[in-house]
Amino acid sequence: MKVLTTLQMKMAEAAANSNGTSYLRLMENAGCACAKAIRDKYGITGNVSKNVTVVCGRGNNGGDGFVIARKLCEHGCLVTIILAGGTPLSEQSKEMLSRVEQMPINIIGFDANKSSSLDALLNSDIIVEAVFGIGLSRDVSDVYAELFRYINSSPAKKVSVDVPGGINSDTGEVMGEAIKADFTIAVSCAKPCHVLLPGSLYCGETKVVNIGIMEEEERISGEPAFKSIDDETAKEIFPVRNPISNKGDYGHVLSICGCKNMAGAAVLAATGAVRGGAGLVTAAFPECAYFPISSKLTSPLLLPVAYNESGTFSANSFAEIKKAMKKASAILIGCGLGVNNDTAALLVEVIKNAEAPLVIDADGINIISHNINVLKAAKVPIILTPHPGEMSRLTGKTVQQIQSDRIQTAVDFANEYNVTLVLKGANTVVASPYEKTPFVNTTGNAGMSKGGSGDLLAGVIAAFAAVGMSPEKASMLAVYIHGLAGDIAAEKYSMAGMTPVDVANCLPFALSSIEKKY
Repeated sequence: MKVLTTLQMKMAEAAANSNGTSYLRLMENAGCACAKAIRDKYGITGNVSKNVTVVCGRGNNGGDGFVIARKLCEHGCLVTIILAGGTPLSEQSKEMLSRVEQMPINIIGFDANKSSSLDALLNSDIIVEAVFGIGLSRDVSDVYAELFRYINSSPAKKVSVDVPGGINSDTGEVMGEAIKADFTIAVSCAKPCHVLLPGSLYCGETKVVNIGIMEEEERISGEPAFKSIDDETAKEIFPVRNPISNKGDYGHVLSICGCKNMAGAAVLAATGAVRGGAGLVTAAFPECAYFPISSKLTSPLLLPVAYNESGTFSANSFAEIKKAMKKASAILIGCGLGVNNDTAALLVEVIKNAEAPLVIDADGINIISHNINVLKAAKVPIILTPHPGEMSRLTGKTVQQIQSDRIQTAVDFANEYNVTLVLKGANTVVASPYEKTPFVNTTGNAGMSKGGSGDLLAGVIAAFAAVGMSPEKASMLAVYIHGLAGDIAAEKYSMAGMTPVDVANCLPFALSSIEKKY
């Protein structure tokens, strides 16, 4: 799913207008498409009508609302219009209001008659909110805030046109009071707020409707701001398993993770690789952690190696690990690795000698932050998976700076160091020098904010890379599936009570939603 910013959307509309589809025609198309989406969603037919209140602002979003009111009235609904801030300002909206005035539709000015407005809202089956759309740039206050509180207090189903009132279209920021929609109809294409938190939480179900803007007109402003995927797109990416195949056809992941005090990280990383579908997984770890790790892993091959007095990998372990690297089709290093001279030396050797895609997570990233140019010594694609704190150490930026512009931070780093970057957190971002448009994830929940979640994700990424997927597709799909498994776990165990192990156990159910038979 492509996502366009406010500016990009306006440029697309201008291009369509220049090509002969007038702004008035676009408004009519938008209103008609939205009205049909509402009819389909809520079962409005000739035999089933609804009591509908359409709340219209003074701009073009309000004009869309006037068309919706007219079309729903034509389909037998009892329609009331509330003018949120007075009469419309744009010529297109004025024209659409004049058409509504010829129909049996009650029109109320909110400022002039708050009592009647509240009665209409409370007695509606459906409220259609068309106040600001993509045009909001300042906090909602005063009369609009009061109106939004009235709308939110109604038991009616709430439908927002394009963007819920009070949500910044480009950032997803809540601008004071905001509409909590059950259904949001995105006009022409998705906007950032339909994906980015917290705004996406206010959208409810989101549906994109076509209003006649052609693809080449949407591309007039360049690449989309970002993209996201759904189950259908994931199905297209996920490779089909051949019924005549063996474990060698699905890759071999070497997981170099864990230490005496962080055995669980090694277990979760290897489990992610197994659950992600790798044909073979070898778990390399310090021999001193053999019993806690081996007792939890039954599928992977085990490779206990030399350790130092800290209970982490010894630099002397590399000779044995290097042999295992020759057999791997993807390598994961860093989860629970520990940070010291030995592990730093090991990581450098792995980076320099790897002949298969390399996923670096957790302590591997912390080590790199002290010697970031070592990334340039790699001969293979590298995937880095930092959380904001680790990203701060990599870039020297504060966590606040990173979180304020996650997408651009990820894109800049990926391009500078020629790596695929997975910036974890709410709306995980995947940026890659091999892909012009970054990816922003829509799955997952706050229950995944627990130690070990990233280790599991790193294993899934490695599994997808091992089977031959490109670094960006492996990362994008793994993030999506990992988050989907987290959503399944939250339903089953609750966000508070779920664990990364629960998410691991739900990975097969997430994968079943996208897996295709041969």
